[in-house]
Amino acid sequence: SGLRDEAGALREARAALEPLAGTAPGSGPYPGSGSGSGGDGGGGGPAPYPELHLALGRVLLALLPRTPDPAERTALAEQAAARLAAALTAAPTAPDRTGPGTAQVRVELADALRHLPGRLEEAAGQLDAALTEVGGDPELRVTALVCLARVHRARYARDTDPAALEDAAEAYGRARRLIPRDAEAFGELLPEWGDVLLERARAADGRPFTGAAVRVLRESRAAVPQSDPGAAHRLLRLATGLRLRHTYEGDPVDLREAEYLLELAVRHSRDPLEQARVWRDHGDVQQEIHGHTRALERLDRAADSYRRAWRAALEADVEDRADTAVQLAARVQQLRGDVLERLARPRAALDAYRSALELWTRTHEGAAGRSEAVRARIAALEATL
Repeated sequence: SGLRDEAGALREARAALEPLAGTAPGSGPYPGSGSGSGGDGGGGGPAPYPELHLALGRVLLALLPRTPDPAERTALAEQAAARLAAALTAAPTAPDRTGPGTAQVRVELADALRHLPGRLEEAAGQLDAALTEVGGDPELRVTALVCLARVHRARYARDTDPAALEDAAEAYGRARRLIPRDAEAFGELLPEWGDVLLERARAADGRPFTGAAVRVLRESRAAVPQSDPGAAHRLLRLATGLRLRHTYEGDPVDLREAEYLLELAVRHSRDPLEQARVWRDHGDVQQEIHGHTRALERLDRAADSYRRAWRAALEADVEDRADTAVQLAARVQQLRGDVLERLARPRAALDAYRSALELWTRTHEGAAGRSEAVRARIAALEATL
């Protein structure tokens, strides 16, 4: 378990195991996956030492979340799947060998396959088989169900079919019923489940799912103390759910609770980029509340929130290498300019737009659409001043 937490140690383990395990087997359909007719994984039969394939497959699997490059991650997932499939193929033919049960290996194999969009059905097949084999091990059953939910989320990312999100939510719900409320896994499961319900609520015909999304996200927020490093993110997600419910229901009470939660989140966050996102959402909420009250004070608050978001994003940009922070800084300055125009403060709006334009030109997007809209507002304001 300590090994899984250190990328350097994992790479050393990989380098040590690969010569011992030999050539990776083929990567065809796997036994029990319900896909295709090949039962031996394309590897020409069981490996002489399947424990080596299993150990290497687990190391490769643990490296996946530590591999940011998509192409490298895909190659790693294919290698992990091939090694784990070889171990799985050998398991029924080597009853004298000690080691984890077949169900455990199936779950690990599915965990690798879920990173491969073309093989998600194989992953689901492995998990269906594992759930029939798992017996009375509730912890492994929970692991299999959470993996199944993630497979369905990957299906949605591939096919954009909202039914996949419903399948994911159902799998998370089944897992939730097996976990004691005081278990660590309980608190870890809730954010994923809430995000799936929130995503489903945003999709077509999503209104019936907003209540469940808010309920699970509220439970997620309550599952950790406010001192927890992830507490701010959970507050932000609950605020997002409440704003979405307001979009459907129109109850301003949801907006006022979202406002309170966002103010709480920004106090507990230690990440400048996260703080910038919270302040942006806080500004959006001020505009949404203004839609109910028509109080100009709300627009003043929105402009101030966007200013705070801009400053936090600039702070985050110091270490950002993917344009995320600078794009956010440009976006909130543009929003701030819009609000200042509505407040009849054209000079301040012009300054905000000029700042936004300078930031957009620093991004990889460059002048792609967004900066043109800012230039148009700058020209219009300059013509009147």
